[in-house]
Amino acid sequence: MKKKWISMLAAAAMLTGTLAGCAPKPVDSTTAATEAPAGTSKETEAGQEETPAADLPVLKVAVMPFLNSIPIEYMINEGLDVKNGFKIETVYFANGGAMNEALAADQWEVGTLSAAAVNSLAIYGAYCIADIGHSEGGLYTLCKPDSPIAQVKGANPSYPDVYGDAETLKGAVIATNTGTISHLNVIKWLEKLGLTTDDVEIVHMDFPSAYQALMTGNCDVAALNPPTSYQAEAEGMIVTSSLTTLGVPQFDSIIVSNKAFTGKRDVLVNYVKAFFEATDALQADPDMAAQLLLDWYTENGSESSLDACKNEIATRPFVTSEEAKTITIGDSVQVTGEFWVSQELLEESKFPEIAKHVDDTIVKEALGY
Repeated sequence: MKKKWISMLAAAAMLTGTLAGCAPKPVDSTTAATEAPAGTSKETEAGQEETPAADLPVLKVAVMPFLNSIPIEYMINEGLDVKNGFKIETVYFANGGAMNEALAADQWEVGTLSAAAVNSLAIYGAYCIADIGHSEGGLYTLCKPDSPIAQVKGANPSYPDVYGDAETLKGAVIATNTGTISHLNVIKWLEKLGLTTDDVEIVHMDFPSAYQALMTGNCDVAALNPPTSYQAEAEGMIVTSSLTTLGVPQFDSIIVSNKAFTGKRDVLVNYVKAFFEATDALQADPDMAAQLLLDWYTENGSESSLDACKNEIATRPFVTSEEAKTITIGDSVQVTGEFWVSQELLEESKFPEIAKHVDDTIVKEALGY
């Protein structure tokens, strides 16, 4: 398969103009939670007075235009932050890479990350304190139906639902947002077929650009995350691999800055408590969760549909407070870190830092186990 640099660059340039009018907009840094007016107090059900909202400690919470920020949106909408004795101030980022860059500048204190958490822990000294969502669902590599890759299925009998083989994939141009969990999906896919990243050409693009490159024939494969992965599938693209079909469990995790971890432990306990109150509610009412997700995508400039959001909610469930008690925190980011080292995305000397920056005491205190 020939490289397609010129056409890909042209497509990217065209897409830039197309998307300019619908770029994600920063989320308002003030919460929408119902609260008592500043300087006043209100009574709890037990008859005790709550601290005025204006006097509550503030957490700078990073959000992104993805599913893993929905519990934060729910917490704000339902006032779970104020109820649990703190206030959320949101800080918007387009992706996990941007969050890590901002982490070094102390621009946020707590956020939710998947693959990008490797760098948060290993390089920036942040801590993983809870696993809160199954992030493997909807992580797809896709190709066109007439691609040679789509004509071969089950080349590795241990993975019967995976498409492609060494012959059809060698030299393929694969577009994805490098350094994300979608990149990990590519690495695992190639591995199961006896290939490495040296056998293909991986081109860095944001997910909408990679989707567009696939649809216009300017790449052979796009590795996408929701909602663009579901959109491409709905357009007839073939799902050639996923973390699910490759048997790779992954979690979105709550990540906190080193400064917050050492200085705001009590607030973080309350944050985790409120977070799992949100995931319990979202899992109990998938229709409500899907509508909230659709509204979130629309607000932040992504096209989706209610059916696509229902599919994402079903295939990428949140971790409930009960399930959280059964999970060994940090296993997911450890697996990701091992692959980053193997692909020279992380210095081997930094790998031990991952295990050093996993802490399960906060979630255990928050959930009482």
